Amino acid sequence: MSPRSSDFAVCHDDATCASPMHDIGKIGIPDHVLLKPGSLTPDEWAIMKEHASMGAEILGKSKSPYLKMGAEIALHHHERWDGGGYPQGKRGEEIPLAARIMSICDVYDALRSKRPYKLAYDHSKTMDIIRRGDGRVEPEHFDPAVLAGFEQNHQSFCDIYEAHEG
Repeated sequence: MSPRSSDFAVCHDDATCASPMHDIGKIGIPDHVLLKPGSLTPDEWAIMKEHASMGAEILGKSKSPYLKMGAEIALHHHERWDGGGYPQGKRGEEIPLAARIMSICDVYDALRSKRPYKLAYDHSKTMDIIRRGDGRVEPEHFDPAVLAGFEQNHQSFCDIYEAHEG
C-alpha cells in the first residue's frame, strides 16, 4: 500500500522538527573515517554504518515525540525500498514513512554537496542520478510514491538548497 496524502500530512509536522537530527549518530564516528577523502575500506564502511544505530540510541530514550521520530528517522534513513539498505535490511513499508521521505532528501543533499570524497553536483545531474541511477544510487532504493512526489516538487528542492547554500 502506498502512502496516502493524509499520511504525509500527519507525518509532516513531526518530521519537520525531527529530520534535521537524522545524522546525529555521526558524532560517534571517528574523524579519520568521517572525513576521509577517498573510498572507505570495508572496515571503515562498517564503522560508518554504525551512525544510524548510534543516532537512534542517542534520541530514542526521550519522551518527546519529536525526538522519538528523530530516533526512528536516524535508525531507518539508510534503509532502501528494495531491501538493500542498512542497518536492518528493511524493505518497502517496513520502513517508517518519515525515514522513506528523509532517505530521498538525504541523497539529494549528499549529491548536491561537496564532500571530502567527491565534488558537488548541480541540480540537473542530481536529478538524473536519482531518476536513472548511477550504480550507487538507484530509483529502486526509494518508495515509488515518495519518489513521484519528489519529482513533482524537485524545483522546490533546488530553490531551497540554493537559497541556503554556502
